[in-house]
Amino acid sequence: MDARRAWVLNLDADLELGAGDGYQPTRGVRLAVATHARVLAASLLGPDDVVVDDETPAGAARGLPGRAFCPTPLAIRALLRAGAVPEPYPGVDVLRRVNSRAFASALGATLPGAAFVTHAAEAWDRLAATPPVGDAWRVKHAFGMAGRNQRRIDPARRSPADDAFVRRGLASGGVQIEPNVVIEEEYAQHGIVAADGSARLGLLVRQRCDARGVWMASEPARDAGCDLVAQAVPSEARRVAGALYREGYAGPFGIDAFTYRDRTGTLCLQPRSEINARYTMGFAAGWSRPPPAFA
Repeated sequence: MDARRAWVLNLDADLELGAGDGYQPTRGVRLAVATHARVLAASLLGPDDVVVDDETPAGAARGLPGRAFCPTPLAIRALLRAGAVPEPYPGVDVLRRVNSRAFASALGATLPGAAFVTHAAEAWDRLAATPPVGDAWRVKHAFGMAGRNQRRIDPARRSPADDAFVRRGLASGGVQIEPNVVIEEEYAQHGIVAADGSARLGLLVRQRCDARGVWMASEPARDAGCDLVAQAVPSEARRVAGALYREGYAGPFGIDAFTYRDRTGTLCLQPRSEINARYTMGFAAGWSRPPPAFA
């Protein structure tokens, strides 16, 4: 049986990684995190685990093993303040590198015409063109959560606000530019990268998100809908696990995937729309019980 643990459910980890030192969540982010953390705790935490947050008294989790949704500097400081003993975790430079959309893009584009862009001239050239699929471009900053830091941009109706969004993303490390397609089904594959580089995968799960990309629910994909999904998504997850290990990462991870239709109506698969080198809202759905952080 796993030991009782102290947890920090820092669902805004991607925003912290993007902002760097000095990050402070806004009131809106705090409310969103609190709402979703309650849901996550019910599926991910053991019955005797405790949640550490800003209101936890110093030393209240003394001696307990400490684990975080993502072991960012703020999360580790919170665990230490509560007296918990953090489990082994990757350094913040590794976390920033593998959670950036630049890392996912470096493994190869998985939507036609998609690219991670760091120079303004290339960004403007891409955004002026018609995307090969979809109805517009979707631009995403290097880091984001729950639909934040991304924007649909129509090349025929690009606005000053669109350009300002792109410039902010370029100034913070680059932007992912990809076709904006209508998603038919969404999937996720979760796993654990062990300290020795071996990887353990859970079940393929189907997930539901709202129009902004905010997670709503996950459940095992007993019937993935087509052989393409059932074979390609786990295969991509294993490839991502190897890439994460080579970057110095060990711990929980997940990849998101989805199906869409091209302009001929053919069903297509985006096998890696996001890489999350951390826990996720749907992580527990792929396991009979949550596995340890390191196998």
